[in-house]
Amino acid sequence: MTITFWTEDKIVKAEKLWKEGLSAREIANLFGSKKNTVINMAHRNRDRFPSRQDTWHPQPKAGPPVQPIRHPDRVTRVTMSGAHVTMPRVPCIDGYAKP
Repeated sequence: MTITFWTEDKIVKAEKLWKEGLSAREIANLFGSKKNTVINMAHRNRDRFPSRQDTWHPQPKAGPPVQPIRHPDRVTRVTMSGAHVTMPRVPCIDGYAKP
């Protein structure tokens, strides 16, 4: 006879704790088991333990958009490869810096 760790009572209690937001490690500590035991049990009972990754979305940082720093003594040029580089201003080519 095989003794199973996860009885129906423990699964119901773990389901309640899962929905309250406890982590797998916290649930495992309450039951005296390991985190992977809880994760495997939740995987076997997917209908009772919804995935948490679908509900987590990082919040965008609020604030003004960052403006590039403009230096009057430098200009931005595009190289042959398409890269944008910042170079010193050449007065005879670029004209003098505007105050």
